[in-house]
Amino acid sequence: MAMEMRARESVGMSEDLTRAIAPYATALHDAFLHSHCSSCFRKLPSQPPCAMSCMPCCSVQYCCSDCLRSDREVHSSSGECYFFADHLKKASPSYVTEGTSDVRASLRLLYFLEMHALVSSDSINRSSRIGGLSTIGILEVLKEGGEVAETIRKGSMLMSSARKMRTQTSVVFSNGLTVEIVALWAVMINSVEVQISDGWDLGIAVYGPSFSWFNHSCFPNASYRFALAPPNEDSVSEKPEYRAVPASKGVAADAWHAWQFEEDSTHALGKCGPRVVVRCIKPINKADEVCITYIDLLQTRVLFSC
Repeated sequence: MAMEMRARESVGMSEDLTRAIAPYATALHDAFLHSHCSSCFRKLPSQPPCAMSCMPCCSVQYCCSDCLRSDREVHSSSGECYFFADHLKKASPSYVTEGTSDVRASLRLLYFLEMHALVSSDSINRSSRIGGLSTIGILEVLKEGGEVAETIRKGSMLMSSARKMRTQTSVVFSNGLTVEIVALWAVMINSVEVQISDGWDLGIAVYGPSFSWFNHSCFPNASYRFALAPPNEDSVSEKPEYRAVPASKGVAADAWHAWQFEEDSTHALGKCGPRVVVRCIKPINKADEVCITYIDLLQTRVLFSC
């Protein structure tokens, strides 16, 4: 069943509807792996102290020791490090050229969901969700075949191979899907391109139900912006309440569990990656559905003339 978000109270134009939401998973695009921090997405320093990298794979860079420490576990245990060090060497040149951010974000997403017990076979089989994220349409895409289906199959095989460093079991659901296929599809349809300040799409991020359950509309009343994670974020004792809440019924229990997990401010959700904030672009009345656009309409933009 489709989800929707409704205003908990009346909200004025330009007011925030959510707190700064931490991502479930992120991945820089390949072109920015050596110019930006793989943890916080900040640009790497050009002056000492120099950037640090993962020694085993030498494929990800960090702007400081804090980012290295916060990202090291997920980079290694998700299989991303092994993916860089071994499987990219074996992948076809065409696949590498197409970019690997979807696959890497999927590895990170799956690790995050498994570590927090947010993967449920019942939800995937019956309600087409993983960790509260929609996976609807995957069976139809694979049955139809074509370029997208082939990308999913190749990517999921690389994921499965990379993950075997941590787990020797392969999870297959009653509908024939593997957990890697489901996670990759979830990233492909739920991730958003991350723009911080210079207008470049630095990478992708996957956010939980508090962001992914907002529907998109051609006539939106809200938009979103990205923000870098502040230093010493864990020391912030009070976090604002969400002013938009889910309104749909009949959703699998573990989908609601994913929402409650994220809403609980005591959880140390994703220390890595940029935050996203949803805000109004027009006044919203209490109980109105909140729909977002694909870009931040209130963000200052550079105009070019030909």
